[in-house]
Amino acid sequence: MLAINRKRLMLQRDYFLRVIEEFAKALTAFLEKKEDERKRDHALHDLYRQYVGPYEDLRNLSFEETLQYADDQWSETERLERLDMLANLLYAEGGYKGRALSSLLYGKALKLFMYVQANKVGEFNIERQNKIQEIKKRIGG
Repeated sequence: MLAINRKRLMLQRDYFLRVIEEFAKALTAFLEKKEDERKRDHALHDLYRQYVGPYEDLRNLSFEETLQYADDQWSETERLERLDMLANLLYAEGGYKGRALSSLLYGKALKLFMYVQANKVGEFNIERQNKIQEIKKRIGG
C-alpha cells in the first residue's frame, strides 16, 4: 500500500512538473506576442484559467486573501509553484497596463515573489530574484 501511494505521489509530481514547464512556455509565448491590449487581456485571462484559477477572483484578491485561496484550492505540494505562477501573471500584466494599475499589479506580484522565495527552502531562483529587484526599482520599494 505504501509503495502504491509513493508511486501515485511520484506520478502526480511528474505531471505537475510538466504543467510548470507548459506554463513557462505559454507565458513566454504570451510575452513575445505584440497584440493590442484587448487581445492580450483575453490571452492573459486564458492563462489564469488554465494554470491558477479564475482571473476575476485571483487578480482582485488581497495578498492575505490570495494565501487563503491557495490554502483552500491547491494541494500543499503545488501551492508555492502556483503562487509563483500567479506572481508571474501579475508581473506580466503589470508590464502592459497603465501606470496606476501597473504599480498595483507589480506590488501584488512583489509580495508573492517574496513569499515564494522565503518559503522555497534550499532553492534560489535568479529569475525570480531579478524580477523582485526590477519591481522594487519600478515602484520605489
